[in-house]
Amino acid sequence: MFDHLSLGVRDLDAAREFYDAFFAPLGAAVSSATAKELAYGPGGQAGLLYLYPVDGEQVAGLGAHLAFTADSHGAVDAAYESAMERGATTIRAAGPHPDIAPGYYGCVILDPDGNKLEIVAGTMH
Repeated sequence: MFDHLSLGVRDLDAAREFYDAFFAPLGAAVSSATAKELAYGPGGQAGLLYLYPVDGEQVAGLGAHLAFTADSHGAVDAAYESAMERGATTIRAAGPHPDIAPGYYGCVILDPDGNKLEIVAGTMH
């Protein structure tokens, strides 16, 4: 259904440090990098998520939310901890959340630019 997704960030170099660490436990890496954008994909093979620099007071879209799949609870925990160490804000801490779905294990954070990111191990459906 999607070809790719893009997020705006204030500082592309700082965003790369954050997202390199955030995506490492999820198996994603930089697939291309220029002064105007970064692309991430599974194993660094395909550009599925793009980051690009933007100016202005509001960077993140109000209500926008991206969810990423993790292979295990440990990968959720590792990505969550990496994000926290690099300035993320917790919306929902990593762990089981049966109020969302019976087998749900995940977290929701805001990156340093306010983009809402979720990591889910297993399924919500």
